[in-house]
Amino acid sequence: MTESDPREGADSAESPAESGIPAESGAGRLRVGGALGRTVEAGLSGEAVSASGVLAAIGGWRGVAEALLPGVLFLAIFVWTRDPRLSAIAPAALAVIAIAIRLLRKEPLTAAFSGAVGVAICVGVTLISGRGQDFFLPGFWINGAWSVGLAISLLVGWPLLGFAAGALTGDLTGWRKQRPLRRAATLCTLLWLAMFVLRLAVQLPLYASAQVEALGAARLVMGTPLFALVVLFSWLVLSRVTRATQSSDESPAVDTPSASGQ
Repeated sequence: MTESDPREGADSAESPAESGIPAESGAGRLRVGGALGRTVEAGLSGEAVSASGVLAAIGGWRGVAEALLPGVLFLAIFVWTRDPRLSAIAPAALAVIAIAIRLLRKEPLTAAFSGAVGVAICVGVTLISGRGQDFFLPGFWINGAWSVGLAISLLVGWPLLGFAAGALTGDLTGWRKQRPLRRAATLCTLLWLAMFVLRLAVQLPLYASAQVEALGAARLVMGTPLFALVVLFSWLVLSRVTRATQSSDESPAVDTPSASGQ
């Protein structure tokens, strides 16, 4: 799995009415999957932030393991053998084993196949070039694509997390009429953009100087751990906005006397 691969989290047990997200018929309400969608949904529903909730958003323990193990395995074997091609074969075998286990357990293969495709690209590039740093090359393209997409959404005034909120509520533009939610969407989108840009800023110089060990360590630290922090902060921001909105809606109206005194 690549750094930015958002896996689907656990489904909420709450009904749309209970969660505070309006129910829509037909295609009015879109399904937003992945960590980004799960984070926005949890924040807008007022779900309490919890370690288990953040873990579910980033794919659970299995998702974390499938995200970290290929890079850890490649780095460990490379440090030991200094052979990029041999080091790349081990993550490929691990991906095949992960798919086989899911097949035997009759589990959904979407996450395993998406992770396997990412690993296969990394392995293929490394086998062709014979350079250890190229195992991490595909991740730069993914982080770059996310950076461009998020930056464009901010520049045109339609932050991506606002669209995610609109998809979940069934009104793609309604969030723009709520200033607190619009500001929260902008702030969270900036945070996600900062994560992808920071990865590139730190890791590209290491790639250019062929510091494979340092690049591998940076990729691991700035992968799932940093991703979890961004999910956590975004969830907190959206939850705070949701609670503030609900509190203002529930505040009793204060009757004011009319000019006639009636």
